[in-house]
Amino acid sequence: MTERVKSLQAIANRRYQLIEVGDLTGGMDLRRSATLLSPNRARRLSNFALTNPGELVVRPGYLRFSTSVNLGNSAIQGGQRVYLGSTSFTRIAWNGAVYRVGDAGSTALDSTAVYSTINSTAIVQFPYDRELVAVLDGANRPRKSTDGVTWTLMGIEAGSSAPTASSLSSGSLSASEFEVAYTYKDRGTGHESNGSTVSTLTMGATGAMEISVSNSTDAQTDAIVLYARNKTAGEAVKRKVSSAAQVGGAGSNSTYRITSSAWSANVEMPTNHNIPGSFRFAVYWKNRWWAADPTVGNRVYFSELFLNQAWPTLFYIDIPFEHGDDITAMIAQGDTLLIFGQSKVYLIIGQTSLDFEVRPSAGAQAGCLGPRAVALIENGVVHAASEGVFIFDGATDKYLGFDIEAGWRDLINNTSQGDLSRVALVYHFPQKELRISVPRLYPTIAAGEWVLDLNRTREQETPAWTTTDRAIGGYILFDGDEPTLGFRGQLLSWHPSTQGTLWSESTGTTANSSNMVANYEGPAFATGIHRARLIDIRGEYQPNPGTFSIEPLVDQVSQGSQGVTIAAGLAVYDTAIYDTDLYAGAGRRMFHVMQPLGAEGRTLQLNLTYSGQVAFRVFTYQMGFVPESRPRNFSE
Repeated sequence: MTERVKSLQAIANRRYQLIEVGDLTGGMDLRRSATLLSPNRARRLSNFALTNPGELVVRPGYLRFSTSVNLGNSAIQGGQRVYLGSTSFTRIAWNGAVYRVGDAGSTALDSTAVYSTINSTAIVQFPYDRELVAVLDGANRPRKSTDGVTWTLMGIEAGSSAPTASSLSSGSLSASEFEVAYTYKDRGTGHESNGSTVSTLTMGATGAMEISVSNSTDAQTDAIVLYARNKTAGEAVKRKVSSAAQVGGAGSNSTYRITSSAWSANVEMPTNHNIPGSFRFAVYWKNRWWAADPTVGNRVYFSELFLNQAWPTLFYIDIPFEHGDDITAMIAQGDTLLIFGQSKVYLIIGQTSLDFEVRPSAGAQAGCLGPRAVALIENGVVHAASEGVFIFDGATDKYLGFDIEAGWRDLINNTSQGDLSRVALVYHFPQKELRISVPRLYPTIAAGEWVLDLNRTREQETPAWTTTDRAIGGYILFDGDEPTLGFRGQLLSWHPSTQGTLWSESTGTTANSSNMVANYEGPAFATGIHRARLIDIRGEYQPNPGTFSIEPLVDQVSQGSQGVTIAAGLAVYDTAIYDTDLYAGAGRRMFHVMQPLGAEGRTLQLNLTYSGQVAFRVFTYQMGFVPESRPRNFSE
C-alpha cells in the first residue's frame, strides 16, 4: 500500500527541552541553509583546528621567523628550501634580488643580497636537482648556484670569435689541413659551452700548432677545451684535444700548444649545449629539466639527458590545449609529468628518460590557477582552479570543494587574474593539512586561508574545511633530508603584499606573541511552527587563560555577546602545597548562561569566540528552550 501523508502534531509539550551538540569538528558547509546543517558542521570556523574529533581546539599559532630583519614594505616574490647533494639551504627573492635565509635565530634573514638581477615584480621560482638550483623569473636568463651563495649564468655562451692558429716546427703533427675550435668550461659543474667558430691551418711540414683563445667574460668559466679535426685525413667531426685552465682575466688571451693528432678516440665537440631561455618555472623529472616558455604560452622545453644546463633548440613540446590555455603549472608524479593549463591537464608519460608520450587527461575536470597552486598530497595531486579544488589520481579528478563552493565562487568572481595566479597551496604533512592561501576569504574581503584537515576528512569520508585569518603570499616547506633535529616539516610563509619578512607557521599558541582569535558559527536548530523561548545555554570547556564569549542568535537576531569565565586557575591545585608536578582538578568544566526574556523565535543558533594565547578547547554545548504548546493563528 502506498504510504500516506502524515499530519503534523499541532500540540507540543510545553516543557523544558535541551538540544545538544556533541561534536563541533565536522568542518564547514557553506552550501546548505544553517537549519539544514548536520549538528557537527559549522557555517564558520576560523582559527580552529579539526585535529581531535570531539574537541574544538584553537589551531597552532605562528611566529616571526626572523625577529630583527624586515627587507621592506613589499612582497617576497618567491622562496624555496633547496636540497642539493652536499648541502641544504633556504633562499628567497625580494625586490629583484636573492637573499639568504638561515635556519633559525634573530639574524635568520640576511639583508645583504647574494644576487640582484631578476625582475622586481614577477613570480620567482627556485627549481633544483641534486647538483644545482636556479632562479627563474620569466624575464631574464636563469642564474644558477651550487651553494646558494655564488650565482652565475645557467649555461655558458659559446666563444664569439675563432681561435688564432699558427704553426710551430717542434711537434708530431703531420703536414695536413686542420680545423681548430674551442669551448668554455666550468670545472665546478663540468659543463661546457657549444664550440666556437673554427680556425683553419695548413701545416706544410711536421710540427705543432699554437692556439690563442680570447678569454671568457663569464665568471664561471675557468677552463678552455680545444677541439680539432684533420681534414686531410678525412675526419668528419672535431674531437677533444686538451683541456687547460684559462690564463688571465677577461679581455686577455690564453695560449695553448697542440703537438699531436692522437685524438680519434676522444669525445666530440658539443653542438647541443644551447643556453636556457628566460623560463617562467621548471621542474626536474626523468633526469631532465622541463620549463615553461615565457613567450609561447603552450610550449614546454626540456634539457638534454643528464645535462641540466644544455637546452637543444628543438627539444620542446607544444601542448595542444583546446581552449587556448597557457601553461600555468607543472608537477611530476612518478612516470607522469602533469602539465596544467587554465582549464585542462595534459600528461607527459615516460617509461624511460628517452621515450615520452603526450596524452590529454580525459578524467581531469579543471586546470590550475598558477605555478604555486598545485601540490603532491599522499596518492594524488591537488590543484586549485577557477572551477574549485580538485585531487587528481593519475586518471580522474575528484572535487574537494563542494562544501566551500560559495566561498570559492566569491573568490573567483571578485579577484583579478594576476592575484589568482599567485594563489599558493601546500600540503603540511606534520599537521595533515592542505593549506590554500587566497587574497579574498569568504565571507570577508580580507586575505586568508582555506584549510582541509585530511585526518578528519578520512574519518568522516567528507571533506572537512576550516579557515584562518592569515594573509599569506606563499609557503616554504622543509620536506627533504634535514640533518638537524626538528627541522623536517617546518613551514615558513610570507605576506602577500606589505612585508619583506618570513613567518614560522603552526608554531606555538600565539599570533606572534599576540592573542589568537578563533570563531565558530554553528548550525541553526528549527522548532518548526512552534515558537520557542531560549532559556539558557550550557557548555563544556577546558579551563584556560584568555577570554571566551558566546553569542546566541534567535531567528538570526543576536542576543548580544555574553562573556564566560574560563580561567585556568579553576582547575589546578597549588603544586607547592601538594609537592607534585601536576595535581589535576577538573580538566573539563561546564559554563551556564541564562538568556534574556526576549530570546524567542523558531531557530536557535550559537556563535563562539575565543581570544587568548593557549590551545583552548571547547567540547560540547546545549541550548535549553521551552516551545509554545500550540502554533500561533496569525501571520507575523
